[in-house]
Amino acid sequence: MSPYIAFARAFAGSILVASLVAGCAGFTRDSRMLDVDGLHNAILADNVEYVQGLIMSRSASVNEPIPAPGYPQGTPLITIAARSASLEVMRYLISAGADVNARTPAGETALMLASFFFKEDRERDALSYEQHEAAVRMLVEAGADIENDPHHYTPLAYAAYQGRDRTVRFLLERGARVDADTQDGMTYINTPLMMAAIQGHHITALWLLLAGADPRIRVHQGHTAAEFAQKYNHSNLFRMLKCAESLAPGEAFAAKCE
Repeated sequence: MSPYIAFARAFAGSILVASLVAGCAGFTRDSRMLDVDGLHNAILADNVEYVQGLIMSRSASVNEPIPAPGYPQGTPLITIAARSASLEVMRYLISAGADVNARTPAGETALMLASFFFKEDRERDALSYEQHEAAVRMLVEAGADIENDPHHYTPLAYAAYQGRDRTVRFLLERGARVDADTQDGMTYINTPLMMAAIQGHHITALWLLLAGADPRIRVHQGHTAAEFAQKYNHSNLFRMLKCAESLAPGEAFAAKCE
């Protein structure tokens, strides 16, 4: 599964919602047409009053899956809000009982999306991530799972791919497994360290190594983190990772390779 997730800003059309959402037994829907386009745009604009009005009027449920670009079959409201870091909408949905571990049809959780995306209308710097960092914290505080199913990318891997250093440190502090579900030095999906190596995020890789990431892990029939760094021409990162690979058991990474 690629960490690239396609979302667009707007889409047209509306649907007649005629069934209950899983997990919402007892919810009786108003027979009116749900304005999917209006709801989607309200979430992107963080218009909590609009979203709350639809849910209070039973035109939509708190766990409503609505069509969105890339997800024509529908994706839960919380995932759209997390992707756009619409904090007021997120706060309302969580307080109203939204499933914080709901997934897109591609299997991404709200926490994964908040860990990956940033404000696209800003220059890409620390400020562009602030709202998404707040979204990450909100989801974790609300009980979102910081891991994923076996052989799937984790929120930590998504954050590492984007060089989201503060999010990486936060997830590690909250107990995220630095090597995900690696077993016996092998993995079927890129580890967070590999994700950082692919993108050349030197500082991110450093934080992961200091947290105990194993640079010797190899993806099944593929590369180690150092080999990924070499493949994508990140020479300084490659040297640091090769140094980390050479350490003897118990030898401190910071004392030799940092």
